[in-house]
Amino acid sequence: MKNFGLKFHHLGLATDNPKLSLKILKNLGYKPIKTRTNKNYNVKNIICASENHPTVEIVAKMGGKSPIDNIVKKNKNLIYHICYSSNDLKKTISMIEKKNFSIIKISKSYLSPFEGVDASFYFLKGIGIIEIMNFKQKI
Repeated sequence: MKNFGLKFHHLGLATDNPKLSLKILKNLGYKPIKTRTNKNYNVKNIICASENHPTVEIVAKMGGKSPIDNIVKKNKNLIYHICYSSNDLKKTISMIEKKNFSIIKISKSYLSPFEGVDASFYFLKGIGIIEIMNFKQKI
């Protein structure tokens, strides 16, 4: 997706058992580097990095309604999104649409708890759910 001005950032792993997910990732050589609680979405986010593997964000439900409810109810654990960064979100979306790819914004913009930038989720037909962080708007 480099041609769309996107750079890979992380994979999003929804889980109903963050302790188990973290234990497995640690055994694969990952280290948790940042943890945040998102009270707006009732989730806990843990960024896990590795020298040899792509970065993984564990997304775990804390209680109350959350965006991952249906995912963990059906699958328990699932890589459910790919996150990219963009230095110009409007240009990125325009380039995707000019190629006649279907992209639909499926969330309101929010402040990324890790990067301090606006981020949104999209459905990109043929890929699935992607998150795009807009680094042009870095706060």
